[in-house]
Formats: sequence, structure tokens, C-alpha cells
Amino acid sequence: MGELVRDTGFRLRADLDVDLDGVAALVGASGSGKSTLLRLVAGFEPGAAVTVEVDGETWQGASANLAAHRRPVGTVFQEARLFPHLDARTNLTFAAHAKRAGARLGFDEVVDFLDLEPLLGQYPRELSGGQRQRVALGRTLLSPAKLWLFDEPMSALDAASRREIAPYLARLCRRHDVPIIYVSHTLAEVLTMADQVMVAVDGEVARVDSVGEFSTSFTTPSFGDEAGAVVSCKFKTYDPRYRLSELAFGPSSLFVRGDLSSAGPRILLHIPARDVSLATTPIDRLSILNRVDGIVDAIDDQRDSALARIRCGDGQFLLARVTRRSVDELGLAVGMAVQALIKSVAVRTGAP
Repeated sequence: MGELVRDTGFRLRADLDVDLDGVAALVGASGSGKSTLLRLVAGFEPGAAVTVEVDGETWQGASANLAAHRRPVGTVFQEARLFPHLDARTNLTFAAHAKRAGARLGFDEVVDFLDLEPLLGQYPRELSGGQRQRVALGRTLLSPAKLWLFDEPMSALDAASRREIAPYLARLCRRHDVPIIYVSHTLAEVLTMADQVMVAVDGEVARVDSVGEFSTSFTTPSFGDEAGAVVSCKFKTYDPRYRLSELAFGPSSLFVRGDLSSAGPRILLHIPARDVSLATTPIDRLSILNRVDGIVDAIDDQRDSALARIRCGDGQFLLARVTRRSVDELGLAVGMAVQALIKSVAVRTGAP
């Protein structure tokens, strides 16, 4: 990439060669350079001494400087940035007429999913912040693109809308083969959508992890009670009597509600740390079905609790949030054999 220096003294350094296949989340503290990196890719920093190359095509560099409106990129920033003199319908159809290469989504599909039909005749000044953001999101999806850039696009939406839209965006990405770079401060969005995670620290992209590595790394930016592991499983069998799918998780099995026989060869699960308890001896006759043997790999002492990382038989990890008293009473230590009791498992519906 290169380096961008502003008059304010802010400096962004990036030297990335990222395989954009699926969703790449970009996370980090405020002021770490996330939005600036998206602006560089989108073409909103034409004077920056950087090289931007996407899919073998140079968009910016010593030999080229493609204008922002000519780059096959769909962008949503935190502010809706709608045309104030156009109603919602015209804002949407304006984007669909863009003459550039890239995937094109159907108008009715986008309008139906984002529930935009009641808003089509209204102007931006007549819409709430969340409604404007939904229109902005729809406008980006309708604009032909080879790459989507989302800078906290759902920050103005309620939690229920975010939970519904996040996996939808991930499915669109894979269905239309349009990669996404997605800036978020919400771990649930990252774990629902991302295939890989770029971590920005003080104006530099410090590392790129798989979502599984990111979810269980103790160097991950703190997300408090949202901490949890993303693990990969394979379908084994479905029991119609109990409506449970049995999934292979290394040498163990995990049981998940519903028939996942058609979910594909790789099923991703999100297991919140707050829903994992630990036992140092096996417990019989327990209502918790999901029990995984493992070894304590690391313990992170926090202010009111501790986060234990458990290495499982297939080289994947779980996280368990336990009280500091439990650490002392159980004598938890690195290298100790434990059994993880998993109370809640969520299938990552945005997974391929």
C-alpha cells in the first residue's frame, strides 16, 4: 500500500497483500486509521503516495490514478450521504445506473430485504437516521461493484436489524462473488460475517488473522462480554426425534438444534465465552449436552473475572469466562486438563 501523512500529524502505514475472498473485517480503536484505509481504496485520497491494486488492476500508484467514481467500489460510510433533493427511490435508482463493471443486484430484492418500500417516496429530511442508513446501504448494494467497503454501516440501526442484516450481507458477498472490507466496533458483527480480520493499531495494520484465530486471541481488541470463539465443524448426522444435528468438532461432538445436513462441508459455530463453564473432573447426568475435553492453554486475568482459552483436540480453541474465585478454587493453570461445558451454540448463518 504505502503511507499517508496528514497535516494533523496522523500517519497511516500499510503494506498489505490480502487475499480478498469473502468478508475481511477491519477492527481497531478509534483513530487507528480504519476509515482512512477505506478512503484510500475508494479513491477519496487521490494525492496520497500509495499503491492500490485490486484483482491485478492498479487503481492508484506511480502509473495510474483512477478517479473515485470510476473505481468499481460500493461504499457506505457512517453518515448516509444521500442526495437531499432526491427521494429514496431516486437515490436508489441513481446508483443502479452507474456505468462500471461489477455485480448488479436486483432492485426488488434489495428493497424487500431492507424494508424500503414504505420509504421510497420520502426525502432524506423526512427519514430517521436509521432509515437514511438503510437507504444508503441499499444504494450501495444496487451500484455495480467488484468490491464493497462498509464503514460501520449499521451503527445507526437497532440491534434486531443489525442481527438480521449482517448475515445477509455475508451471503450476498459469497453469492455474487463480491468481497467486502467491513469496519466494525461490534464483535457480534465481526464473528457473524468475517472470514479474516485485519487489526489496525496506531495507524498501522498490525496483523491479519482468520476469524477463528482472531476470536480466541488475547491480543484482540477488548470487546468485553462479547468475547467468544468461532469454531469449524463438520456435519455427522441428524436425529429427527430430538431435532438435533450432531457435528464433529475434532474428536468430540457438538449438538445443535435443526437439520444442518445441507449446510455444507464446513459449519462455523459461535460459542460465547460467557456460556462456557469448566470442570476439572467429568460430570455425569448433566442436562448440558455439549461437553468438550481440552487443555487450558492460557488464562487472562481481568478486573472482575478471568478468560480461559481451552485448546481442543483438533487444534482449535474455546474461550470460557469464569470468576477469579473459580480460578482459585479449581486451581486452574496452564496445561491442566478440563472439560468445557457449553450452554449455548449459535450457527454462523453467514458462513459459506
